Amino acid sequence: MSLFPMRRNGVRDPLIQLHNDVNEVFDRVFRGWGFPSAIDARSVWEPNLDVDEDDRHYYLHMDMPGVDTQDVSVEVDNGAIIISGEKRDEREKKGRRSYTSERYYGRFYREITLPLDADLEQLKAELKKGVLTVTIPKNASAARRTIPIQGE
Repeated sequence: MSLFPMRRNGVRDPLIQLHNDVNEVFDRVFRGWGFPSAIDARSVWEPNLDVDEDDRHYYLHMDMPGVDTQDVSVEVDNGAIIISGEKRDEREKKGRRSYTSERYYGRFYREITLPLDADLEQLKAELKKGVLTVTIPKNASAARRTIPIQGE
């Protein structure tokens, strides 16, 4: 059982608590035996992503709270945009015991295939208030058009 019980929204569901307690027991028993624990599975961090568009641009919005601009890379390769980096855990831990940790840290990597009409030369990226926004202009020459058919 947790030494520091967490409550969400002021409600504590006994079935959810039982599930968490059983997972914690298995995590403790099998830690070090080569089985991934729930903590190991959560250590893979993938920032949440929203994609939207208007008539002239596509927009990627990715949540990155606590990530510095020098720890993020935005690249274009073979028709895809690659966003990678690292969120560092910089908490002071001397003399402290951790009872729970729900924040994610570590390296991340996202590869998003770009639409054919994306202008790969004019991309812009901005990290502001913990949100990375990548603006991708649409290439007007790649727009769909009708081609007249010639014949007899």
